[in-house]
Amino acid sequence: MLWHDDKQLSWNNIVSLHEQHYDLLIIWTAPLVLGFFGSFIGKTSLLLKDKMTSLEQRTLQLNTILETAASAIITIDKSGAILSFNRAAEQIFGYRLVEIIGTNVSRLMPMDIAAHHDGYLRRYIDTQQETFIGKRNEVNAQRKNGEIFPVLLRINPMKIDDDLFFSGVIDDISETKSLQAQLIQAQKLEAIGQLASGVAHEINTPMQYIGDNLSALTSNFNDLIAFQSHLHEIADETFKSKLKALIDDHDLQFIMEDSPKALKEALEGVARVSEIVEAMNTFSHVETNQAKQTVNLHETLTSALTISRNSYKYIAEIETEFDANINVIDCYPGELNQVILNLIINAAHAIEAKASGAGLIRIGTRKLNSNEVEIIIADNGIGIPADIQEKVFNLFFTTKPVGKGTGQGLSLAHNIVVEKHQGKLFFESQLNEGTNFHIHLPIQVQKQI
Repeated sequence: MLWHDDKQLSWNNIVSLHEQHYDLLIIWTAPLVLGFFGSFIGKTSLLLKDKMTSLEQRTLQLNTILETAASAIITIDKSGAILSFNRAAEQIFGYRLVEIIGTNVSRLMPMDIAAHHDGYLRRYIDTQQETFIGKRNEVNAQRKNGEIFPVLLRINPMKIDDDLFFSGVIDDISETKSLQAQLIQAQKLEAIGQLASGVAHEINTPMQYIGDNLSALTSNFNDLIAFQSHLHEIADETFKSKLKALIDDHDLQFIMEDSPKALKEALEGVARVSEIVEAMNTFSHVETNQAKQTVNLHETLTSALTISRNSYKYIAEIETEFDANINVIDCYPGELNQVILNLIINAAHAIEAKASGAGLIRIGTRKLNSNEVEIIIADNGIGIPADIQEKVFNLFFTTKPVGKGTGQGLSLAHNIVVEKHQGKLFFESQLNEGTNFHIHLPIQVQKQI
């Protein structure tokens, strides 16, 4: 430009040229301006990137916490539609995320609760009265397979962008309820055991002297029979006729024939009572400590049969086949007695329910190996239908009518054998043919840590 105007290259000419052409200032200052704004934008971009990274990390942490939480965490909108469903919720309820998102939360409730849920939700939205919201409540929930189970539920409202949402934290307390039921059952058994032991002791003393007196009476009566026989031998004909008349008047002949039978039956009854008392003592004698104890397995089974005799004596015969190679095992006697007694009574109920044919309960033992024994309790009762066999060990599941079964027996038995004794409890069953329960127990029970 200077050359075009025929001017020298000098500072004054350059200043004059910039005064005439302001676009040159823009050309010269543009890199500085762009550099400044580039630096500003770069720093801002870095700050935003750091913020985004921090936000992503927090989001990842929150999602990790949500997904690894042991409790089911579910969020819903004010219509009841499920918005989030964490991994614990999938495990507890049995639904996959894709099949539950967007559906109404009442899907997770038993019918009697689900029918009223939308009404509860609308009432809270209208009144804001926290009768259920914000509190920890024990309620029933329903899994995908239809199983009803107890949970602890806490619901909290949330406002996001002036919109109302609800979060629910749910804990499956089935196992806790099971442990509570076991504790209650154990306390009942302990009380019954103490009572049985006391009753057995109180019965045992009078039965001893009743038995002794009956034995003395039997001996005395035998002497009276011998005396009468000897009297007939030494009496003359006149006295014999008078003696015969007295015998006929007092029916002495019948008394002499019937009384020995009555005394024999009475002694058998005393022996039976003594057997029951001994069984009660064996069955209820449990040390207060929680350590394993050494017991005679066959005596334990025999005692359980004696104690439970009233449940089967009119409906079933008993067959036993005990392996002579089995003597004593280490176990927790109180709990094992409970399992055996429960299975015998269940067998009797199964035979009673069938109501046809001769009832039979078979109890056998066999040694599986050097450190394992098997107890088999079999019946020819009504059997267990195939469609419910997988549920029989579930807590509170029962096929018995109300008042006859609590649904705790087999669940507790499974826990005692599998968890307490590190053994196995399983069965085979055919409808209208019967059921065989198998108990596998280690001879030496490992100590629990």
